[in-house]
Amino acid sequence: MKIFIHEISDFDTDLDFTQDEKWVADAVAQVDEKTEGESVRPAPPKNRPIHAHFSLRKVDEVIVISGKIKTHVQLVCSRCAAPFAFNTQPGFSALFCKDPVMAGVGHIHRESGDKRDPGRPMGQNKGFARHAHDDSEETGTTSKDLDITYISSDFIDLADVLAEQLQLQVPFQPLCNEECKGMCSHCGADLNVGRCACAKLATARPFSVLRDFKV
Repeated sequence: MKIFIHEISDFDTDLDFTQDEKWVADAVAQVDEKTEGESVRPAPPKNRPIHAHFSLRKVDEVIVISGKIKTHVQLVCSRCAAPFAFNTQPGFSALFCKDPVMAGVGHIHRESGDKRDPGRPMGQNKGFARHAHDDSEETGTTSKDLDITYISSDFIDLADVLAEQLQLQVPFQPLCNEECKGMCSHCGADLNVGRCACAKLATARPFSVLRDFKV
């Protein structure tokens, strides 16, 4: 859903959406993971409950979008490779603007205007990206500081905001549960279902026939 910048006022505008909006369901589905062997992302669960609240406001030249999302995404367990539903309800705040200098976007400034002039990098980060949660003693930033996202268009797509905020919630190593036993390294059986036969089989060892050999 596109929100044009000129429509955003200095006062909070609250918007609420559910899974009944196709773009909302599609945005959440972008975060769903596909299992190994699947070439395409699986179809999103039917009637997956989604509630997305957005609050939009313009502060000077900066667009502030905050809100909360409540839903679940389909992830793949990093231990047993089984798909599972990951419940999440993040609160978030995001900043946007069309000014590249304010956003810290690196760009080349040439004093003479001559394209042959190598110029010098400008912007807060001088062309280098910084992390959204950057704890740096040199810059004095904390994990609560927010970067400003540069936008070149005249609108902000809430579907992109929704998908990005959910993607930030995905664990680096998703687990279906903390007690997941994973898969057998030999036969690939799911150890959460039960013990496999590998434990009952004698492990063949090189030169085991020489164990009882006497010189």
